[in-house]
Amino acid sequence: MNKAILRVLLIEDDPVDHQLIKLSLSKSASAFELVWAQTLESGLLKFGENTFDVVLTDLSLPDSFGLETVKKIRDYNRDVPIVVLTTLNDNDVRLIALSVGAQDYFLKDEASPHMLERAIRHAIQRQESVVENQRLLTEVETSRELLLKQKVLLKKKNRRLRKLNQTAHRFVDNVSHEFRTPLTVIKDYVSLVREGLVGEINKEQGQMLDIASIRTDELNNMVDDMLDVSKLEAGLLGAWRRPCQLPDIIECVCSPLAKKAAVKGIHFEADADPGLPAIYCDSEKVGRVIVNLVTNAMKFCGNPGSVRLWTEERAEQGEIIIGVSDNGPGIDEEGLAEIFQRFKQLKTQLDSSTKGFGLGLNIAKELVDLNFGEMSVESQVGTGTTFSFSVPLNNPSSVMTRYLDRTQRLTSSESVVALVFARIDEETADTDKEDMDAFFNFLLRTNDLLFRTGSCEWLFVLSIPCLELSEFVTRLENEWEKTNRNRPFGPLPGYQLNIEGKWKINADSEEIHRHFCRITQQPTVSTSH
Repeated sequence: MNKAILRVLLIEDDPVDHQLIKLSLSKSASAFELVWAQTLESGLLKFGENTFDVVLTDLSLPDSFGLETVKKIRDYNRDVPIVVLTTLNDNDVRLIALSVGAQDYFLKDEASPHMLERAIRHAIQRQESVVENQRLLTEVETSRELLLKQKVLLKKKNRRLRKLNQTAHRFVDNVSHEFRTPLTVIKDYVSLVREGLVGEINKEQGQMLDIASIRTDELNNMVDDMLDVSKLEAGLLGAWRRPCQLPDIIECVCSPLAKKAAVKGIHFEADADPGLPAIYCDSEKVGRVIVNLVTNAMKFCGNPGSVRLWTEERAEQGEIIIGVSDNGPGIDEEGLAEIFQRFKQLKTQLDSSTKGFGLGLNIAKELVDLNFGEMSVESQVGTGTTFSFSVPLNNPSSVMTRYLDRTQRLTSSESVVALVFARIDEETADTDKEDMDAFFNFLLRTNDLLFRTGSCEWLFVLSIPCLELSEFVTRLENEWEKTNRNRPFGPLPGYQLNIEGKWKINADSEEIHRHFCRITQQPTVSTSH
């Protein structure tokens, strides 16, 4: 798949800092094109010559100083993301910089390739959210006077905007800056020492460093869980569901889990049948659930500890069960009733080093639900505990049934399900077909579903308020145009859209399923679960 090149304008008068930033960007996983300006005036002039995805700027320039630099860039271009690069580690200045138009505040001595790339990505995402919020607010104010029937929709949008703003500020600012930066530094330095790059280490020191590395990974997982909570609450956590092979997913996640078990002296066994049929899911999220469950089992297993990952096909239910069993102390009935509650920590005899935020199992359950599965737990005090979850087989009709059941459970009575068919030209190059698949999946929100019905055909299944279908079409057009502006090897192929229909989710689920089967040429027999 082709990587889009991100155009970066660096406004920095120090040639040494320019070279350091240029070097860090060259070592990043993403592709960047860097344009350098040594004064604010010359930087603003370059806006007339080029289009940029993000601006990196120092606060001390020959012709501008302090936060006035950010204000002038924002006055000149209200949409471009701005990242402040500075040597001043001052939280008050950081907050003021964010309030006057910057999307991030980044210390120069932390400009590692990974951290700089992450700051740029977050700045772009946050600015896109700001632009989207402003657009929605404008539309809301106009609609309030023109259409009284949109009153309910306007209230929902206002609530969603407040939630998005709170989520963006609380998690992007606090979590990214307060958690990510020190964790990355700790992880990098531990790795350097562990690999012997700064001097030979003995066996005991190596074991201690392995433990430190594992603890850092656990903290990183906690941060991922917190970020997923914010995306779930905002309805922005999408899923790239497609046919997958479960043994491949398990093989991908088991190597670090086996290392963790070895460090902790735990017997870890992964028993997955290589002949299992394909499943339909977001493989990354299934992997996240497995990691969370195995990590949790390793925290609470016995001494000596034993953890087993296993699978079981249930063909009649159209699903595969993935389970994690341990030989720990077990969970009583009161604990089982609370185990999946967010921010809930069960009382145990274990030391405080095993505790986290109480998000892991709750997020795991949410991710399972996002993949149209169910999670369960069985435990016997004094013997051990088994957590298991289901993943649907690669059967579009069965998956659609699960989607409709989930949508009825989670959405309001005013919501509808719309089927939107997308097609591109059969002569399109294979790489462009895959890029279109990635692009269409990028558009999905938490309650959306996408099926690739052919190499050049896709079917969107959208759960939306009845008045927002036109918004999806507009958003698709805008994102397609924006992607093409940044695509180095030519535009994405053109597409044709056909709105097959929309139905009330609570009244017409059988009708929706029949139309779905007709479009995808699937048998209409659904699978119970």
